[in-house]
Amino acid sequence: MQDEAQRTDAGANMQVLFPKEPKTFGSGGSAGRLVHRIEADIVDCEVEGTLPPGLDGTFFRVGPDPQYPKPPQYAHDIDFDGEGHASMFRIKGGHVDYRSRYVQTQRFKAQRAARRSLFGMYRNPATDDPSVAGLSRGTANTQVFFHHGKLLAFKEDSPPVVLDPVTLETIDDYYTFGGALQGETYTAHPKIDSVTGDLIGFGYEARGLATDDIEILSIDPTGKCNWHTWVKAPYACMLHDFAVTDRHIAFLTIPLVPDLDRMKAGGVHFGWNKDVPSYLGVMRRGGDGADIRWIPGPPVMCTHTMGAWSEGDVLHVDMDGAEINQFPFFPPFGEQRSDEGMAPGNIRRFTVDLADPAANSFKMEVLYPDIVGVLARQDDRYHTLPYRYGFILSIGPTGPCWTKVDHQTGQATTFMPPAGSVPSEMCFVPRSKDAAEGDGYLIGIVSRMQEGGRSDLVIVDTMDMAAGPVATVKMPCRIVGQVHGFWVPGEQLPA
Repeated sequence: MQDEAQRTDAGANMQVLFPKEPKTFGSGGSAGRLVHRIEADIVDCEVEGTLPPGLDGTFFRVGPDPQYPKPPQYAHDIDFDGEGHASMFRIKGGHVDYRSRYVQTQRFKAQRAARRSLFGMYRNPATDDPSVAGLSRGTANTQVFFHHGKLLAFKEDSPPVVLDPVTLETIDDYYTFGGALQGETYTAHPKIDSVTGDLIGFGYEARGLATDDIEILSIDPTGKCNWHTWVKAPYACMLHDFAVTDRHIAFLTIPLVPDLDRMKAGGVHFGWNKDVPSYLGVMRRGGDGADIRWIPGPPVMCTHTMGAWSEGDVLHVDMDGAEINQFPFFPPFGEQRSDEGMAPGNIRRFTVDLADPAANSFKMEVLYPDIVGVLARQDDRYHTLPYRYGFILSIGPTGPCWTKVDHQTGQATTFMPPAGSVPSEMCFVPRSKDAAEGDGYLIGIVSRMQEGGRSDLVIVDTMDMAAGPVATVKMPCRIVGQVHGFWVPGEQLPA
């Protein structure tokens, strides 16, 4: 009887139940909005309006979706530590099919086998169950790209994971570009060269926890590495995004610094350190990195690059961000938690003249003071070239909206969803393969909060944003959330 009681207690302790307390990992569980856990297929989704003639491609998305609740001592882990859950909308011939699958990372498979959480706090391996020592902690939950015939899912603390672009099944849970990636990390925001098609990426803290090493590599359209080097950051910190032009690479340091004392106490990886400066690190492409210059500037936190280009030795980088911490889940250095909300961001332009050997500061300009937003995007065909149009998830007079900015005229146009609708980050889709820059559609998810959070995929013509969606793919329920998404034309996809 005693043994049976012990087994019953053990079974009760293994039950899956997410906490209800706000600001906990998976707060609210199935009744909340942070946990989904449903892998789904829908053939021939319902479409309202008219899909653009000839629209052929797949909109891929990925975001964190907690697989299991954390042990009580780690219940206040951040939501971004959820397992990667990928989804896709295949649009072709006037039909739309939907599919979602968890990314089968090493972490996901270990937890599924154990039927419980085995990994502790965000980017803190000391909090993991001993049974997973040596396994990748990567969740592949931040962005997806398609390059050299592979669908790559990214999380900046680990190498990519390869997914099948037709089925979303996991093909390789630890992809290193044929061994070219030597470090432990790879960005969630690589860039595709607008001329050569090369994929340029990097990893920070690349030689291990709290190291100041940055690994940079370029992968050609066949998947072979054609450039690789290492550089040092001025201090170990978050480098969430970067900028690439036809001549230069630039990194903006963010004063989110590994907080080793907090980690030893079982906390998350980063802390906001207001006492360290921001630097713009600039180097030429294709070299050994010895020329990198870390140029100081005003304190700033910018997380997403809208666009960048070089005019001779003058470099311009546009990013969205604020002058204070935008990630309140990484509280000030030495503190365990913060009650601050997200700081509003603006589109900021950083400029530096590399021909001036005495340049001791970069210039920072707020381009559109009245536009407050996050998750800046552009026409992805212009990653490394001068560009005219940018897109941002912004705040309009009645709530969140999508805004298109024209850097040539300084004008902005907006798609404003109806009241009670909350849009996610959008992605640009060219009207045709050879369409002019910015001529096409914005595609993304809008959550209908007055309908229990039900999801719609909306397609908006960038030439007439105010007219609203030309087509709406109406989903029967709330679908899995996302951080970022990526559009792949049908001609690039396998049959």
